Amino acid sequence: MHVGVNGVKKNILIGIDIGSTNIKTVIFDENLNILANEANEIDIIYPKPGWTEYDPAKWWLYVIETMERALKAANINPESVVGIGVSSLGCTSVPLDIEGNHLYNAIPWHDHRAGKEVAFLEEECRDEIYQACGNIPTVLSSTPHIMWLKKHEPDVYSKMYKYTEASGFIVQKLTGEFVLDYSMASSLDFGLDTNKLEYDENLINKMGLDMDKYPGLHDNRKQVGGLSLKSAKETGLAAGTPVYLGGLDIVTATVAVGAVKPGQGFYSMGSASNMMIVAEKEARSPHLTSLVHVINPENKLFFGSQATIGFSLKWFSEQFCQLEKQAAELLDQEINVFEIMSQKAVKVSPGSGGVIFLPYLFGKFHPVFNPEALGVFFGITATTTKAQMIRAVMEGCTYNMYETIKSAEAIGINLDEIITSGGPAQSDLWCQIIADVTGKTIKTLETSEATPLGNAIIAGLGENLWDSYDAVIKKNIKFKKIYKPESCNSSVYGELFELYKQLDNDLQTGFGKLAELKEKGIV
Repeated sequence: MHVGVNGVKKNILIGIDIGSTNIKTVIFDENLNILANEANEIDIIYPKPGWTEYDPAKWWLYVIETMERALKAANINPESVVGIGVSSLGCTSVPLDIEGNHLYNAIPWHDHRAGKEVAFLEEECRDEIYQACGNIPTVLSSTPHIMWLKKHEPDVYSKMYKYTEASGFIVQKLTGEFVLDYSMASSLDFGLDTNKLEYDENLINKMGLDMDKYPGLHDNRKQVGGLSLKSAKETGLAAGTPVYLGGLDIVTATVAVGAVKPGQGFYSMGSASNMMIVAEKEARSPHLTSLVHVINPENKLFFGSQATIGFSLKWFSEQFCQLEKQAAELLDQEINVFEIMSQKAVKVSPGSGGVIFLPYLFGKFHPVFNPEALGVFFGITATTTKAQMIRAVMEGCTYNMYETIKSAEAIGINLDEIITSGGPAQSDLWCQIIADVTGKTIKTLETSEATPLGNAIIAGLGENLWDSYDAVIKKNIKFKKIYKPESCNSSVYGELFELYKQLDNDLQTGFGKLAELKEKGIV
C-alpha cells in the first residue's frame, strides 16, 4: 500500500490520451477498474487543400476540462493519485518556445505538405535512417514536418527551443520538461539510433536539422517528473504527482492487452487500424514500421497500418445502406446499422461470391506505401448482392492486414495469437474472418479503453504499485471471446489472398494514370 506524507492512501491512477478525434481522461483504481471516463471531441483544422492541423491549446484546455469532470465523477481525493500516464497519436509535430508555448499549430500524420521533404530524405538519407532505426522515409514521420517548418516558416524554426509530439506537449504542460520517449522517437522522429538509444548527430545534420532543437530522450518506464504547481492548480491535481510518458497510443495499448513478448500480436481496430507484432530487437524490415517497446526497449514492435478499416464499412453504410440505417433507427438503438449489416453478411459464404475489395480509400500504407492507391470492388456481376459486398469489405480489409503478418513472417517473426479490440472487433463475423484468413487464434478484450489503461499500468509499474507486470496482466486482463480458424474457410481465403495481391500489383499502373488525370484536372 502506498501512503502519502499526509496519511492519504495512494491507490488511484490516471490515463490521458490525445487521440485523432477525442481527448480522453480515464481514472482507475488500483485494480484497474474504471472510476470515471471523460472525453472531449477535437476538431481537425484544414487551412489549405491537403493540409491538416490541430490547435495544441485545445489539447491542453480539453485535458483540463476532462480532468475536472473525471475527478468530480470519481469523487476521489487528488492526493490519492499514484501517477499519471500520457499517450497520443503519433507523427504530430509541435514546435515550442523555451516557455513551452506552441509557435505553430501541430502538423499531424495525415497532412501532405511535406512531400518534397520526404523525397529528399528518400534520396539522400534513406540508408542512414534505415541503419539507425530500421525505418524508411514516408509521410508517417514528424521529421519532414520540422524540415518543412525550417524552409517555409524560418521565423518559427529560429524561435523554436524544442519540438515534440502531442504526448510530449501535454507532459511539458504538466511538468515543464521537454521530452520525447524512446518508443515514439524510434519510429516517427528520425534521428534516434535504436541500438544505442541516443541521437545520431551526423544523421540529424545530414537531414539539415539542429540537434539542440530535439527534445530530451526519455525511458517510458521512468517518471518524467512531478506535476508543477501551475499545472496542479489548473488540473485540480496535487503538485508533485508523478507523470509518465505512455508514448504512441497504439503502442501504449499493447501494454494493456499483454502483447509485450516476442510472438504476440495486437490488432487495434478502429476507423484506421494497426497490426502490431512483438519481436526481438535485431529484426528489421523495410515493409514494416518498427519501434522499441515501451515496457522493454530490448524488444521491438513491428506494425503495419491500414488507413480505412472501420472507415471502409462506414463509407459503405453511408453510400449503400439507407434501408439498414432506417431499420436501426426504428429499433431505437437496440441494434446499430453495422450489426444489421453483419447479420446480412454472415449468411454469405466465404469469398463473397468472388467479390474482392481493395480498401485503399486513403491510399495504401503497408507493406509498400502508395498514396495513389485507390479503393476497388473487383468481381461484381449482375447477381452480386449487397450482402456479398458487405462481406467483401470485411475480407478485403483483412487481406490488407494479413500482408503485415506475411511481411513479418518473411523475416522470421512468428505470430502465435492475435489480441484485438476496437469497434470492428465487436463483430463476431469480422473476428472469424480474421481467424480464417490468418490461420491464427483471435482473442477480443472486455475493455474498450486499452490506451488509457496502458498509461495507467505504465504509471503504476513505475511507482511500484504492483509486484510485477505479469502479475498485473494475469489479474486484470479479461478476454471477451476467442475465435479459432476453420480450415475449410482458410483454404478458400488462401486462394483469394493470392488473387488480392495480384490485383493490387496489376492495378499500380492504373492508379498512377488516374492520379495524373486528377492532377491535370480532367477528373
